[in-house]
Amino acid sequence: MLAKRVTAPAQLPESPAPAKAKADDGKITTSLRIDTDKLEALKIIALRERVRVNDLVLEGIDHVIGLRRGRAT
Repeated sequence: MLAKRVTAPAQLPESPAPAKAKADDGKITTSLRIDTDKLEALKIIALRERVRVNDLVLEGIDHVIGLRRGRAT
């Protein structure tokens, strides 16, 4: 009589720890489509000024809002 082989059940990988919830800082993450040449120029400026491209983009947004504040949309 042949003995049945008993195989151990496959060990399940441990589930990753749940991601920590980020505090709601009132900001929304979005994406922009920027021409290659413009992005390159922003990267050069950011490197020279030792800031991030994101900082320059936010500065530009603040500038446009300041220029157009008070206008009817």
